[in-house]
Amino acid sequence: MKILLHICCSSCALYPVKIIREEGHDFAGFWFNPNIQPYEEYELRLNSLKALADRWHIDMICAEEDSGGMGGFSAKRPERCKSCYKMRLGKTAEEAQRQGFDAFSTTLLISPYQDFEQIISIGSELAEKHNVIFYFRDFRQYFREAMAYAKEMGLYRQKYCGCIYSREERFRKGEKNSKSEVLNRFK
Repeated sequence: MKILLHICCSSCALYPVKIIREEGHDFAGFWFNPNIQPYEEYELRLNSLKALADRWHIDMICAEEDSGGMGGFSAKRPERCKSCYKMRLGKTAEEAQRQGFDAFSTTLLISPYQDFEQIISIGSELAEKHNVIFYFRDFRQYFREAMAYAKEMGLYRQKYCGCIYSREERFRKGEKNSKSEVLNRFK
């Protein structure tokens, strides 16, 4: 099967790429992530993916994208995540259909931090709409191993999902944990 694999980042790509190759599928990677903010973060992730693609000989398609990020999306989870999944998977399904791929998929399926069921649901809807198969596997069991391997390979490993809202949540959580640690020292 010929698969167009949406790739959110190099770290999350490691095991899906490995498994898709082991299964004997022909595939190309697809970069479409206008949700990633700020631009410096976007560049870090894209450059890390390019390094992996060079190293592992992954054919890549990079879509033109508006750098508007999450403008107009709800700041509330899970609404914003659903909108983001639809945006990125929608573009992947369109491109898969346009270029004659049999199927499309996403590396988001490796992350235990993503809504797996929602991704499957959205991917299935889009498959029907665009007349391509949504190839999905539960890669989550490989997540920790993939992150360790990414570290070993020297790939960039981000600290938040990508959008400006998840970035803020991550840093708020970090501040909260830091304050708790300081208070616990004085108990």
